[in-house]
Amino acid sequence: MKKLLILAIMFVASATAFAGDSDALKAILKAKTYAEAENLLKTTLGQLANDEEKAEAYNKLVSLAMDAFDEQDKVRLTNQTLGKNDPVDTKAMYEAAYNALTNAMECDKYDQLPNAKGKIKPRFHDKNLSRLAAARLAVINAGVEAANSQDNVNGYKYFRMYLTSAESPLFAGSDQIKNDANLGLASYYAGRCAILNEDYGAAADALNVALNDTNAEIRNGAFDFKLYAMNRSQKTAADSAKFLNDMKELFKQYPNNEKVFGSLGDALLSQEKTAELIALCDANPQLPLAGIYKGMVAMNDKKYDEAIAAFSNISPDHGSYLQVVYNRAICKLNKAGDFQDSHANKNTGAMTPADEATLKQLLNDARADFEKARELDPDQQNVRWAALLRNIYYNLGEEEKYKELENM
Repeated sequence: MKKLLILAIMFVASATAFAGDSDALKAILKAKTYAEAENLLKTTLGQLANDEEKAEAYNKLVSLAMDAFDEQDKVRLTNQTLGKNDPVDTKAMYEAAYNALTNAMECDKYDQLPNAKGKIKPRFHDKNLSRLAAARLAVINAGVEAANSQDNVNGYKYFRMYLTSAESPLFAGSDQIKNDANLGLASYYAGRCAILNEDYGAAADALNVALNDTNAEIRNGAFDFKLYAMNRSQKTAADSAKFLNDMKELFKQYPNNEKVFGSLGDALLSQEKTAELIALCDANPQLPLAGIYKGMVAMNDKKYDEAIAAFSNISPDHGSYLQVVYNRAICKLNKAGDFQDSHANKNTGAMTPADEATLKQLLNDARADFEKARELDPDQQNVRWAALLRNIYYNLGEEEKYKELENM
């Protein structure tokens, strides 16, 4: 009896192994349109017998989507070749390309899984990798057209698909991706579209590829966008804590990037983590912003000589030089004020000639920096130097220069 039972079990297992396609798969494979096949797959996915059937079902969707894409793309190519002007449904063409890529990645997911014998024998990988090259180009074109039309929702959708497909196991490592010069551009514009959609988390994620682009303009713009998106994601105290940790991680990846260092420094400063900020600056003396932050901390602590020394090490070529000069001027003016308070007679306000000469020198030192700020920012668009410089002219007895600034 035991032997017969074993034989019966083997017979059942064998019958299962050689069973034909499930009814659910047969229905999907008979579908004539993408919409019909997609609906069948959505409603009967759980009825497919195994991963191999799921891969085949998704591959059917890829084929139907590519048929729809090719139908419009052939018209487009014929127009280009023969100078014709037959109508092309670009919206349908781009959507078909998007659908083909979406389903190809799902197909590949199941296609790469072990079969009933425990072996990985992908059936569709190579074919889909080859036939979807045109679809990938189509989605980046779709993103460009959408962005140019200020349709940032679809702009992000198509640019993001271009990136997602490149990162997928189906395409990653292929010659298509190794030689793809458009990835950084797609990343940059995906981030830009997401920011305009106010989806800051999606923007920060999409921009990662562009951070390493060989084009400096794309790379620098991507850092600006990413830091902006990360900063705008802060709404709660927990968000701020996460932002700080994320900035620390980003700085580990890009330790010589002043924009990242600046955002991290600002975060530490705003969260009053002064000791940590100073430690960060001491560890990165090669970055000019480190000196600026040390000057700002010393300035806030009223350690004016220390602040002046730190600010004086910043090159005039630095992008923040105007603010540096202005801050140094404030320090020098405050230093002059402190000197006057400590050396003037408490009752009369009078000072000795020697002290008056020292005060005059301190005011002239501050004056030089305020005048430099005036030269760099004559219309006070960034720093308000006029009132303070006018006050210095008054204290130095320079009436004409004082009057010159009365209306500013």
